[in-house]
Amino acid sequence: MSIPDFLEQHNVEHTFLWGFYGGGNYGDELLMEVLAGLCKQRGLQDVSIAYQHPETYATFHHEFGYARVPMHNKKAMLQAIFRKRNIIIGGGGLWGMDANRNVLLMSLLLFISRWCMGKKVYLLGVGFYTSSPRIGRMSAWLAAKAATMIIARDDETYENFIRWQPRTEHSSDIAWHIRSLDLQPYEADVAALEKQLPLTDKTIFITLRRFRDYSQERLVQAITGCIAQNPDKPLIIALLEPRYVDPEGYALLRSLQRAYTNVRIIDFAFNPLALYVFFQKHHSQLLFVGPQFHAILSAHLTGVPYLPLVYDNKVHNLLQVIAPEAVPLPVTALTANDIQTFITRHYPIAA
Repeated sequence: MSIPDFLEQHNVEHTFLWGFYGGGNYGDELLMEVLAGLCKQRGLQDVSIAYQHPETYATFHHEFGYARVPMHNKKAMLQAIFRKRNIIIGGGGLWGMDANRNVLLMSLLLFISRWCMGKKVYLLGVGFYTSSPRIGRMSAWLAAKAATMIIARDDETYENFIRWQPRTEHSSDIAWHIRSLDLQPYEADVAALEKQLPLTDKTIFITLRRFRDYSQERLVQAITGCIAQNPDKPLIIALLEPRYVDPEGYALLRSLQRAYTNVRIIDFAFNPLALYVFFQKHHSQLLFVGPQFHAILSAHLTGVPYLPLVYDNKVHNLLQVIAPEAVPLPVTALTANDIQTFITRHYPIAA
């Protein structure tokens, strides 16, 4: 069952939409924008959205007329859970390598909501992977037992959840349903992004990502080496988080911009669908290099060539679907030569 089919077939008016939205991560904000857009198209009116920093909402999202509930306000969160009939967890690899105490708390609250308050709990387009630490597996069990229905976004998630929740269906990530949305209202967002990043020649779009292990050092080394090898090619180096979330990453971007005249930089401070449409409009002028799940999926859906980087099971599952013939490159083993081989294959040879 697809997410649009679910919304069409189930009465999910009076819903609390919950994910890790509002932290400024491209993937999370993209999921929220798409799911809120699908709810609006469905005609849903009584929807509240858990959002970490409501004051930043307008930076990343259009106005759908749905109330925002500040996630750091425990009273407001509990009131929203109590008042709504349905709880929807909208996408993301929540039960994966990055699972933490916040995921455990969310899963526990879902369990209590279902069995103590009689709420209907739906997990839509979610991910659960064997790379999850013990706290993530505990959280996944609670969420599975709480769920009225689970729509898994890939094979591994389906196989992991079906053991604990028979009402699990296999589908895809929420971002696949961008094509169900009317993207015309995002033209102004795209125009603003194009003004920041005008394209004339073939351009390599590279993203950094924060990691908690050796992957961070390896990714930075490979990217900086690649930049040094391509002084004649236009490069965009981006964070898919706001600079205030990753100041060290933004400082690195600034240093690269100062060191190389062909480098432009940008952090994430715009609607996520603006980047998607930017990719779509300029797919013939772009190459993408980056490890983020939803950036890779955005490149795939818009026809931008991308390097098949992998740092977790969730990305491996994605690549099995979108590029089964590709040989995934682990971020922990990535080199500048790997990136250069990809660039050489796709970049036009000068006459």
